[in-house]
Amino acid sequence: MDHSLSAVSLRRLQVFLTVCETLHMARAAERLGVAQPALSQQIAALEDALGAKLFHRYGRGIELTAAGHACRAEAEKLLAFHQSAIDSVRRTARGDTGRIALGYVGSSMFTHEFPAQLKAMRESAPGVEFVLREGGIAIQLVGLQAGDLDAALVRGPVVVQPPLRYRLHSRQELVVILPGDHPLAEWPEIPIEKLASESMIGFRDTDNVGIGSVVSKLAEAKGCKLEVKWRVTEIGSILGLVAAGLGYGIVPKEVASYTSHRIVMRPLAEPGANTELWLVWNEQKETPALSRFLDIAVPPAGSDE
Repeated sequence: MDHSLSAVSLRRLQVFLTVCETLHMARAAERLGVAQPALSQQIAALEDALGAKLFHRYGRGIELTAAGHACRAEAEKLLAFHQSAIDSVRRTARGDTGRIALGYVGSSMFTHEFPAQLKAMRESAPGVEFVLREGGIAIQLVGLQAGDLDAALVRGPVVVQPPLRYRLHSRQELVVILPGDHPLAEWPEIPIEKLASESMIGFRDTDNVGIGSVVSKLAEAKGCKLEVKWRVTEIGSILGLVAAGLGYGIVPKEVASYTSHRIVMRPLAEPGANTELWLVWNEQKETPALSRFLDIAVPPAGSDE
């Protein structure tokens, strides 16, 4: 190590600045809690390391030399940068700063929980940058595996293998949405077998994940199979196609509450017609910022995680 690195230490520069503030060795020594001879030795060692006199000494008084003025300006900048670096590291370690790449399925924005959690994270850690990416379940899982996403909110059930982890985020009731003039719109609740002969509008994700998996199992339990005639990537497309009279959809109840007068919502007759949102993340890439968001995005009380 270069001797000057230890001779011109941050501590020694702090001592030098204290002398600059007082321009009196005795008062500076008293403020620092050291003996005056020891303080004089430290200043002499700093001058020796820099190869420049920092003070003019006049009897009991001292004044900064030109080199002393330059040293003072640079020392103040260096110590301010040093403190800024410490503060930055501490903020990062607390999760106050950082970056989170978060994927989500579009229907999650219709829940009460997810937007509220984004707002809570923004308010508690405004220094954390959010990169949000909407997409289907398969796209989100690929992004997690590739490291492009830190976490994703997807519709369960999905296959999650280490190093990915998941937990229940929230649960929503599934309902049927129909064109207002559809014959089944007159029913107070709809048995799923009544939908077997109708055209369904579903998500592009395969039937073994998400809402498709839940609906398939409900239909299978009744000895029928639903026909998905159109597959789309966004929840808005399901609402639009149903409003156009091209078929029906099965969506979370919160989504159906945003439908137009051309669409009616009816509950499914089958018990347990629920869908779950899962929060999935890679535990090997968990950062303080992500940990902070995971703490905020806790399952609601009574969710039976």
